[in-house]
Amino acid sequence: MSPQLLFNGFVIVLLIGYIGYRQTQWRAFEPSRIWRGPIVLAVVGLGSLVSTTTAVGTLDVAVLALELAISGGIGALMGAIARFRPLEAEDRVRDPRAQWASRTGAVGIVLWVAMIAVRIGIDVLAGMAGSHLASSTGVILLAFAANRAGRAITMGARLQKLAHVGA
Repeated sequence: MSPQLLFNGFVIVLLIGYIGYRQTQWRAFEPSRIWRGPIVLAVVGLGSLVSTTTAVGTLDVAVLALELAISGGIGALMGAIARFRPLEAEDRVRDPRAQWASRTGAVGIVLWVAMIAVRIGIDVLAGMAGSHLASSTGVILLAFAANRAGRAITMGARLQKLAHVGA
């Protein structure tokens, strides 16, 4: 087993655990901060891809586009199933700009695991077809960024509707 595969496995397990835990907890939802995670993941992922010495071919670009589309779609679905509730007064002390709390719960974790399974399946098939970029850490991070961005877009739109209904 190569060091790259071990590192990728470590990154995946770490992100699954972290995001899985967060999806089961009611957390203050602040639209201005929801983009922080996807932006950081995308910047680090792009930086990792730029430093890759592997030649990028048409298959690599097609696999990346497919993976980003699927990851973003699953993220949008996660945003669609998210539940919102008004933020408790004591929680507003910690985060005065937030008005709502959100979580996706167990269904969110199932979708998260499904995204990982699809990502691994694409990686295996792409590797068998000759893509070397699909298994890179940069692509993994970009897939997570697309997932979080899809979620952010959907949750932001839903929150705007909630704000108009509540006003």
